[in-house]
Amino acid sequence: MAGSMQLILWQAMIYVLGAIGLFAIGALPLRTYALIRSLRANSKPTWQAVLVLVAFLVSAAIASQFLMQVVKCLLGHHCSANVAGGWFNAAFIGAIYVCFEIIVLAIRWLGGRHGVAA
Repeated sequence: MAGSMQLILWQAMIYVLGAIGLFAIGALPLRTYALIRSLRANSKPTWQAVLVLVAFLVSAAIASQFLMQVVKCLLGHHCSANVAGGWFNAAFIGAIYVCFEIIVLAIRWLGGRHGVAA
């Protein structure tokens, strides 16, 4: 019983992260652009915009290998023994996007705290 519940939770996590990963393929560059534009419009320190850009570049570099695997799967090339290979690659992209959002949240929170103390 516990083993089947754990399997269901793992499958749900892979599917949720995979869906986030498919969303993140387009959302990551757009979110970065909107964040940098917002930070510059609000006269926030430029170090925040630079850190967001660095976080984007690192995230995009890490996600690029998984993105190429997803593209191969979508184009009909052999990507794994079954459909799970495509979902795993999309889930890794989703996990990278979630980490990007956490880093951006930390950058904005630390920037807000820094501005209050100064």
